[in-house]
Amino acid sequence: MSQRRWIASFAFVGIFCVSLLVMAPASMLSAQLQGFSGGKLSLANTQGTIWNGSGILLLQNDAQFVSMSNYAWKVSPAAVLRGVLEFEVHHGEEGAAPMRVRLSPMRLQVELLQWNTSMPAQVLGMLAPQLRPYQLNGEIKLTTDSLSFSPGGTQGKATVDWTQAGSGLTDIYPLGDYRILLTGEGQKLTVELSTLAGKLRLAGHGQMEPGKALSFNGTAQAAPGEKLDVLSELLHHVGPETTPGVHSFGLISQ
Repeated sequence: MSQRRWIASFAFVGIFCVSLLVMAPASMLSAQLQGFSGGKLSLANTQGTIWNGSGILLLQNDAQFVSMSNYAWKVSPAAVLRGVLEFEVHHGEEGAAPMRVRLSPMRLQVELLQWNTSMPAQVLGMLAPQLRPYQLNGEIKLTTDSLSFSPGGTQGKATVDWTQAGSGLTDIYPLGDYRILLTGEGQKLTVELSTLAGKLRLAGHGQMEPGKALSFNGTAQAAPGEKLDVLSELLHHVGPETTPGVHSFGLISQ
């Protein structure tokens, strides 16, 4: 075969491979997401390509699924030239500021940038099975300017607000508004729980280290001025009474 034919053949193969990559369906991104999250996250009803597409983000635990709403994404071509994949992500109302996810394959790093998204409170029961019997409801909002995950650990900070919180174990609604602060310090991720407002006061602290599940310990009690007997049944479901009116609980994530 002549040199010209060899060049033409290689050019055809190159163009064919690039075309496959450019036109790769969005479902391929779902497969990658499942692999990275250990099967806990996936995309359903995907449309478009891995470069410009949309889908419904699902959180899975065993045979249970929770929909975390619809997301649309677009890959930045300029970032690809730097050896990273940077996704501009849209979620919720039109006109809302885009969020970004940066993937660095060489460092095995995933970074959330300007992230501001909401999800149902049922995700708490998926992450910590001990919470499932409480039939939690309300809205979870995750906000961060930069939070990254890599084999070297977690870096950055994020705020998780749980608003209009409720439980199927009580008719009292809402129980309150709560805040969880996540702080990544390399090999250690710390979790701080506090109460913003409401009838039920929650507080707690936890941390996760490499090779270990998140271990969390907290307390629950009626807010000052609230009648203890109104919340008594729920508090006894939460955990043992360690001091008068204060009940303790512990959680271990999967």
